[in-house]
Amino acid sequence: MRLVICDDHQLLLEALATALAGHGMTIEATVDSPLEAVRAVALNDPDILLTDLSFPKGSGLDAAREVIAHHPRTRVVVLTGSEQPEPLMEALEIGVSGYLAKDRPIDALARSLEDVARGGTAIDRNILRLAPSSRVSARPRRPVDTLTATESRVMDLMAKGLCTADIVHSLGVTQSTVRTHVQNIFTKLGVHSRLQAVAVLSDVPAGDGRVRC
Repeated sequence: MRLVICDDHQLLLEALATALAGHGMTIEATVDSPLEAVRAVALNDPDILLTDLSFPKGSGLDAAREVIAHHPRTRVVVLTGSEQPEPLMEALEIGVSGYLAKDRPIDALARSLEDVARGGTAIDRNILRLAPSSRVSARPRRPVDTLTATESRVMDLMAKGLCTADIVHSLGVTQSTVRTHVQNIFTKLGVHSRLQAVAVLSDVPAGDGRVRC
């Protein structure tokens, strides 16, 4: 897995790069601003851009927006120390593949990045609960009730971070079948990405037998 890492704190940037390299990841570039992050992605075509949220000038979401629009092969994971819901909602709307707390243990961060590289999503459940459910999307109070049994199973596997290939293996169906189920889930939940779908799932009350992310 090839990474570009962006953070304006030099010591943290170096520590992240060293630690993730120790987990077998290739660090293509380390940069200290959203603008430089976009340039580094354009130059190196990494699998993932791992960026901090807050910078003295600009936001990691600025870089995420540019990368997702112009370099769609590169997936974006945002690290944050913020407990404000607005950046999370913006990240969901942009279509980032991960939104994680900065104090996440490095082993857990590495696992999350591996999940994202395989096509999954990664979001800290405590951060996700900050999102006002009414702003995740315009949808019924319990949209998950509209899913078929198979769609619910696919939704649960997506919430665990499984990529399409892993879901195919788990269910024993074809890739096109899984993609159809995923698109049906998006349509029924009124969302446009896996991360938004997982955000909807997080609103399901405990005790109903469904997996929560």
